[in-house]
Amino acid sequence: MKMRKLRILLLRLSAVPFVFLAVFIRPPWNVESTTAFAVELLGYLFLLGGLAIRIWSILYIGGRKSHELITEGPYSLCRNPLYVGTLFLVIGAGLCFENVLMLAATLVVFIPVHFIVVRLEEKHLESLFPIEYASYRRQTSRFLPQFRNYHGTKELTVSVRSIRRVLVDTMGVLLLPEIEDLLEVMHRHGIIPVLWHFP
Repeated sequence: MKMRKLRILLLRLSAVPFVFLAVFIRPPWNVESTTAFAVELLGYLFLLGGLAIRIWSILYIGGRKSHELITEGPYSLCRNPLYVGTLFLVIGAGLCFENVLMLAATLVVFIPVHFIVVRLEEKHLESLFPIEYASYRRQTSRFLPQFRNYHGTKELTVSVRSIRRVLVDTMGVLLLPEIEDLLEVMHRHGIIPVLWHFP
């Protein structure tokens, strides 16, 4: 439980710079331009891709984490598909908000924090499943999907808590474009200042 609280704290702290960048930094191009449309569209695609990966992963691992070692479905492709999905979401958010600086911050803040969190989780899994996890780690990469390794399961028991988590994730991701539109309106009317047009 202590490790889980530390992981959540690290992830929440890593989100603080992104909120600041999303609210106060704007791109130099016109919000009605073709560039704005293309960047936002690419952002939506990343958001949907990240959401799909996270939903798939949560349905497999929800309620089973720390009780058994999950190696099927998305976890047969890589050991940390939830974090791969989260990375897609962060990239998608940066593009959706048309914020190049947010994307740069992803590399500087988000990725190192996730490596620390993943390492903590790996140590936890090694202590729980020393033999099984060692074998799983040898066969499955940490982040890069290995599609030749894929194997699923015929049946999947999904906890109610996992379904709630999927719903919260989905609502949060679907609200991002609306939040971005609201920020655009607030910037246009001077309710929130733009501190910097970047790049």
